Amino acid sequence: MDAALKNPTKRRRRAGEVDLNSMADEEIASLRNRMAEAAQLDVEARSQTPPKPAMHKLRLLPEVTALLNRNTQEIKNAIVDPENNLLESVRFFLEPLSDGSLPAYNIQRELFASLAKLPVDKESLISSGIGKVVLFYTKSKKPELAIKRAAERLMGEWTRPILKRSDDYRKRHLQTAEYDPLRTLTHRPGGANGTPLSQSQNSLEAQKAARERALAPPIKNPLRARVETEVKTYSIVPKSNGVSGGVFARPLGASGEDAFRRMKARQMAAQGKGRGR
Repeated sequence: MDAALKNPTKRRRRAGEVDLNSMADEEIASLRNRMAEAAQLDVEARSQTPPKPAMHKLRLLPEVTALLNRNTQEIKNAIVDPENNLLESVRFFLEPLSDGSLPAYNIQRELFASLAKLPVDKESLISSGIGKVVLFYTKSKKPELAIKRAAERLMGEWTRPILKRSDDYRKRHLQTAEYDPLRTLTHRPGGANGTPLSQSQNSLEAQKAARERALAPPIKNPLRARVETEVKTYSIVPKSNGVSGGVFARPLGASGEDAFRRMKARQMAAQGKGRGR
């Protein structure tokens, strides 16, 4: 029993039957070689003078997505198998070209959607190196916002088992920090004690402040709150200064649970009346 549980994927094949695992491995190996060849042809096309459009990966994309999106668990395990290493060719498809441009948006969208459905583990990440490309998409400013968010979700899913973190939101441990107004004074050029600066430093600070005022957008009403248009990601949670409810405070979601219990009681009472009639 222990030996069977350790090797659940090994199956005996009778004489005359077709080995589906070997057929899947052959199909994956063939597609892997063609994907690597298409990626190399696109790099050579962009390196020519004048550059030619990179179309080889786009022509092969429907066949790639058809294989990656199969629902059979055996096929998914074969795709992420380090021996087949199909994810390495997927990395070739997502890598920037020789001129620094990203692959076509269709390639990014389809491959990131397919990667989210695959059971990628630590061995697959090490053998393929696809984690480095996904990390590049999270850091770079070139990808679209939807692609960047998909890359961030993949990084979270792939690194959570390695770091031994739970996917339960209630069990998350976030870094917190307190805001200290005195700390900003100590980082000022004059120091917290107001040490006088030299004349050259004063002139440089004045020029810098004048430049910032000139480049700042015009504010019609300084008392009006402005919404920031930049997309930012925060990793540190500020500590709340609010007064907690104490020992007798109700936990979050308690009101919803009470409402659900009352609704369930009314339904059971209505069913009892209907049976009594």
